[in-house]
Amino acid sequence: MKCKLCGAVYEEDNLYFCIGCGAMLKNPSTGEIVRENRVDDFEEENIAAENITQEETAVQEHNTTDEAPEILPEPEPPLIPEPELISEPPLIPEPELISEPTEKKETVFSSEQAEEKPLREPVKETPKEELFIEREREKTAANDNVQPVHQEQPSVVQPPEKSAKIGFGRLLGASAVALLSGILLTVVSLLFSLKLGFTGTNLHNIAEGLDKWSIINARLNGMSLSDNLYYETDFDKASHGFADKTEFALYLAGTDFTGFCADKLEAYADYIIDGVGDEPTVTENEIVDFFKNNHDRGTEIFGYEMQTADYNAIRSSLAENETSEKLSVGKIGWEIKFRLENIGYILSYVAIGIITALAIVLMIWINIILNGKGRYVLGYFGNIFTWSGLIVLLAAVGVSAGAALGYTITGSFICYLSSTLLLPTALYAACIGAILLAAGLIIKKVKSSIKVKEKIYKAAGKVN
Repeated sequence: MKCKLCGAVYEEDNLYFCIGCGAMLKNPSTGEIVRENRVDDFEEENIAAENITQEETAVQEHNTTDEAPEILPEPEPPLIPEPELISEPPLIPEPELISEPTEKKETVFSSEQAEEKPLREPVKETPKEELFIEREREKTAANDNVQPVHQEQPSVVQPPEKSAKIGFGRLLGASAVALLSGILLTVVSLLFSLKLGFTGTNLHNIAEGLDKWSIINARLNGMSLSDNLYYETDFDKASHGFADKTEFALYLAGTDFTGFCADKLEAYADYIIDGVGDEPTVTENEIVDFFKNNHDRGTEIFGYEMQTADYNAIRSSLAENETSEKLSVGKIGWEIKFRLENIGYILSYVAIGIITALAIVLMIWINIILNGKGRYVLGYFGNIFTWSGLIVLLAAVGVSAGAALGYTITGSFICYLSSTLLLPTALYAACIGAILLAAGLIIKKVKSSIKVKEKIYKAAGKVN
């Protein structure tokens, strides 16, 4: 079939309208072919076949005998759709009904009906079901062509998401919660650093490597450590005047005095931090045993060989001055108005875990207060981690460098111990502070990128 107006050629003969120009090729209401707009490719072949069929029929009728004239059956009237049926909505045919038009079309082109009907009658006999199927095909093709356009529209027309502004009250509340969360994060970082660095083994190793003269000359209660021990033991009386304060300091420097202090310091740290063992102190017997173990060194320095009675006199002097009680954990805590045993509870993993959980809960509250707005939440989280990490770093530097500077200026024994014994803690605090600071800067960078993207989306929305 060919359209006369635009020249389009179609294999389907039942098209009602030309797809190229829209010209009517077949009347939808009557089913008649519009010859003015279309040309059938096989029209001449059908006419020739009809003439040949008529000639063969005439020859057969002439050769037959006249005894019994053949009675031809009357042709069936064509299936012309009635006007009242066309207006009714067509029903969807079942699959077996679709094959009926081909069978009917074959009977139409029989030799008997070719004599009575013109060539266009087979086109008229197109059933209503085939007409309805053709319409459904055209609708489906139209929907398929239109559907992708509707699917692409949201990606093109979709406006940029507008971030709702947060009220001043919410920002103020989030700031207060963020401040508290930052404090807790700083505290838990420092406590964890102390837990890792302030152990008995670390303190023992550090104390054992300390300079002997730094410990001996460290100031304690207005006097050096050696002078305090000299008067506590009443060593001048026990040595019968052979040992003065200078000689006693030389005597201590020649002994393993730092090892003795390191052992006692480890016992103190294990009890205070981990709760291991009994309450430690430096007893009279331990001090006297230390002197006995270094008997030869004393004879060399003092020029006098101390006897058992001399050592018993030292023991009595220590008991009268209550040296053992002064060096006990309970007495030290009483003087500083703080129970040292509580340090173990504070530095326990349970306490550190609770404080960490509180900090996380506060961060979750910040997210709730800000309605989960990513840019605002990341801004507060970035400030929390950044400032916490910075404070922990400063604390680590202050403990190590500040204590050393204080010892240089004042010569205080406490400052000297702080600058040396807390060195592992300072290193752990520096590492933790650096991690927090790096995390805060990364979060701030992400927040800045989100803010830039929002500006780009807003600018794109204004341009569109």
